[in-house]
Amino acid sequence: MKSSWFYALGFGGAFIALKLLAFAFDWQLHIIQPFVLLNMAFLTAGIALFLYHKKRTETESNILTDIKNGLSVGLPYTLLVSFFLFFYYKNIDPSFNAQKLAQIESQMDSAAEIAQIRKSNSALENKTDQEIRSLAKQNMSMMYNPQFTLSVSLLALLVYSTLNSLLIAVIYRKVVFKS
Repeated sequence: MKSSWFYALGFGGAFIALKLLAFAFDWQLHIIQPFVLLNMAFLTAGIALFLYHKKRTETESNILTDIKNGLSVGLPYTLLVSFFLFFYYKNIDPSFNAQKLAQIESQMDSAAEIAQIRKSNSALENKTDQEIRSLAKQNMSMMYNPQFTLSVSLLALLVYSTLNSLLIAVIYRKVVFKS
């Protein structure tokens, strides 16, 4: 197995282990941001460490080879973590989606919230409060769907790993390994 897979599986496995550990001990599961930032940090660390290792052992390379090497870690990491998140929100913790939808529904009970939604979207000016609630509930149920999470995480992590590979390769070429 290529060493890039070891980096991807190692950092992806560490993220999965921390997410499952947080689930087991019920640590901040209702807050998504720390896990998103942790996911981004692990992906960046995996790409950076693999590229550093590769640049130390290779004598000749160009920027495209460096980006390709970075993506050889980013793509398996993206697939592993995205499919884990799909199964996590579908099978392991489906109550997360239900809690978020219930929270949004409770916010929709306030007349001020409905007025703010109506004011922010001119297409909803002539809709009744009940129609606005049902549209908002429909949109939120789509957003908290595990398939939507899979699609968004695949896209976001792939773009992030591509940009990371490019940025880290440029930093290594211009700063760390400049000739």
